[in-house]
Amino acid sequence: MVKYWKDLARMPRGMWILAVTALVNRAGSMVMPFLTLYLTRELGFSVSQAGFLFFLYGLGAIGAGPLAGRLSDRLGPAAVMKASLFLSGVVLLIYPYARSMARRWP
Repeated sequence: MVKYWKDLARMPRGMWILAVTALVNRAGSMVMPFLTLYLTRELGFSVSQAGFLFFLYGLGAIGAGPLAGRLSDRLGPAAVMKASLFLSGVVLLIYPYARSMARRWP
C-alpha cells in the first residue's frame, strides 16, 4: 500500500492540479439533488417545473460540449475555460434573484 502512495507523490504538478480540479468538479455535481429539494420545498416549484429546469440544464450541457470544442480551437482552451468559469460564477450570483419565478410559471 505504501508503494502506491510513493508513486502518487512522483506525479507531475500538472497532473495533481488536473486531479484536484476533477474532484472539485465532481463534488460540485452533488448540488443537483439538493437543488431539486430547494426548488420544490423552499421556492414552491412543482416537481414538473423542477424537472423541466434539469431538462434545460442537460440540454445546455449537451450543446456546450461541441461549442466549447470549437471555441477552444479558435480561442485556445485556457481562454475558453477561464470564460466558462467566470460566466458560471456570474450565473451563480444571479440565482438568488430567481425566487419569484415559481409564481409566474404555469
